[in-house]
Amino acid sequence: MRLAQSLFFLVAAALAVAVGTARAEDKIGKDDKDPGFNTLDKDNDGYISRAEALGNPNLSKSFKQADKNGDGKLSRAEYLGAMTKQDAKTAKKKVHNAAAGSSAANGDKIGKDAKDPGFNKLDKNSDGYLSRLEAAGNPTLAKNFKQVDKNGDGKLSRAEYLAAMTKQDAATAKRKISNAIDHKDKDSKADNKAGAGSSSK
Repeated sequence: MRLAQSLFFLVAAALAVAVGTARAEDKIGKDDKDPGFNTLDKDNDGYISRAEALGNPNLSKSFKQADKNGDGKLSRAEYLGAMTKQDAKTAKKKVHNAAAGSSAANGDKIGKDAKDPGFNKLDKNSDGYLSRLEAAGNPTLAKNFKQVDKNGDGKLSRAEYLAAMTKQDAATAKRKISNAIDHKDKDSKADNKAGAGSSSK
């Protein structure tokens, strides 16, 4: 339980930092149903209208709450705030289900990422466990099989699989935040350099 809470707070804190970043935000708030701010902003005016928000079902549904200043459009900061909140909820759900050792069939969606086909697809013989051979369908899982197999029985239960996928998702979120912060620092240094050059004229 304590591990699950720690993972959740790590992911939530990392995602919260993302709200302040400038150009890398599309990647930070991105999920399967979100094409990103730039793609949604069809007229390139720097805002997402209610009609443009239809490109992301979750954003469209929570448009009124996301529109903090009530001007009928979402700025990049308002968009980021909404996406960060959505990602934090998803992370919390993943950690909760992994900690509870979810055996529900929808467990596939909980730990899913681009390279992971999901527990049910990996479990070719439908015995409720992943053998070392079945785990080979997810390169990261196969590489870390021994560490993921907590009880050392040579197979992964759904709970072991979910815990590994949650840990992987937390590492990905941390990496995204780190990359965004590095990008922001580079932009800030470039701005400072440009400002120094213009003030010396």
